[in-house]
Order: sequence, then C-alpha cells, then structure tokens
Amino acid sequence: MNKVIMGCFVVAALAVPSYVMAQDTAAGTMTVTGTVVSSISLTIESAGGTFTQGGTSAASTDLGSISKFGALPTGFTRATTSSTWTLSSNIGVTVQKANSISTAYTLNAKLTTAPATGVVWKVNAFTLNATTVTAMTAAGAWDTSPTYAWSIQIPDSLATATAINNVIEFSAISG
Repeated sequence: MNKVIMGCFVVAALAVPSYVMAQDTAAGTMTVTGTVVSSISLTIESAGGTFTQGGTSAASTDLGSISKFGALPTGFTRATTSSTWTLSSNIGVTVQKANSISTAYTLNAKLTTAPATGVVWKVNAFTLNATTVTAMTAAGAWDTSPTYAWSIQIPDSLATATAINNVIEFSAISG
C-alpha cells in the first residue's frame, strides 16, 4: 500500500504544472532602410620632390631651396632660358569609382592661391590659376594611375627668398 501511495504522489507531482521554471520572453523588430549611391575617390600617388602621404587625397611635396643653377629637387628636370627657368616633374593621380555605371571621368585642377608674380604653374600643359578650374582630361580611365606633366616656370626677376608655395587642387567628376 505504501508503494501505491508513493507512486500516486510521484504521478501527482509530475502532473502539476511547474510555474517556477517558466521564462518570460519578448521580441522586437527593426526595419532597416538605405539606398546605395555611387561614389568616387581621388588620390595623389606620386610627384617629384620630397613626396609624402602618397595614396591619399592630401599628399605633399617639398622642393626645398630651388635655384636656376643649383641642385635639382628629386624627380625634377630643369630647362633654362635667358630670362626664366622651369622645373618639371610628373604627378600621378588615381581616381576610383564604386556603384557607378560611368565609363570615364573628367580630371580638373586649379591653384588655391594666385602664384607669385611671373611664376607660371602648369599641369598637363595647361596653365593653372586660382580662379578658373581647368580640365586636364575629359576621358580619364577609372582605377589607373596616369601621370601628368607638371612644371613651374620661374622668372629670373623674382626676388631671392620669394616663396613659390601653392596647392594644386585636383577634382574629378564622373561622366
């Protein structure tokens, strides 16, 4: 009889729902929206002089002390006339695209400040100034690193210790 009572107790204990082990749950959702848009990037890959931060959009080059008859900055050549001298090198520029069907880009350049009197800056044979954007090429090939000829013509009449510092501002527009 004790076995029957014990068996009934076990069955009864198992039949009673156990609220102690129940867990509360909750759920939520998050809606995500977004639209993919095309984008392009421009980096300066190389240039004459003491070149730093290549592969970025904010590269820099230092020509040091320059003169008509002195040592040349790294990667430059010099041409002289009776009244001027020209330092020439190359600038490598890469333009990349993402999520775009564009087949080419236009590369533009301009100076950020007016050059010293008589100093002429050129890129790809185009004279640059601080007021007008100049198209270097209208059919740039994506994901390549073409080099563009770059020169600074300095008149012999420019005063000693005159800074020729400037910034060439490049911009690319997808076509």
